[in-house]
Amino acid sequence: MLVAGFCFILFACNQPAKTDEAEKTDKDTTKIESASMPAYDPAMDPLKVEAAFAKVLADTLNVKLYEVTLNPGDSVGLHTHPDNAVYVIEGGTGEIKLKDGSVQAVEFKKGMGLIGGSVTHSGKNTGTTTIKLLIADIYRPRE
Repeated sequence: MLVAGFCFILFACNQPAKTDEAEKTDKDTTKIESASMPAYDPAMDPLKVEAAFAKVLADTLNVKLYEVTLNPGDSVGLHTHPDNAVYVIEGGTGEIKLKDGSVQAVEFKKGMGLIGGSVTHSGKNTGTTTIKLLIADIYRPRE
C-alpha cells in the first residue's frame, strides 16, 4: 500500500493541464479522449492482497473505503488500485515497487493527502514506525 502514495504523487503531477482552447473548439469536430480503467482482476484487488492489513469501512456506489495498517517490516504483494485517494493517518517510510520493477523510497507524512489514477504496485514498511493509511478506491468509468 505504500506504493500508492508515491504513485499518486507521480501520476497526479503528470496530468496534462486543461485549456480553454479545447472547450472553444466545435464539439462536432473535437475528438474527446478518455482514459479507460483497466479491467478488474479479483486476484489483484487490494482488499484481497492486503487482507491481513486492511479494515473495510465502506463498500458501496463503486467506492471501497478502507484503512491499511503496516507495522515495521510488513509488506504487501503486487496489487492494482483503480482511481484512488489516500490520507496518511500515521506516517513513516517505505519502499514502493512498481509493476515495471522500479523501486522508490517514500516518506509518508502524517496529514498528507494523495490522489491518483490506476496503479499496480507492491510495498513494504521499511521504517521503525507503524504506517496507517485511509484509502478510497473508486471503481467507475472515467468521463
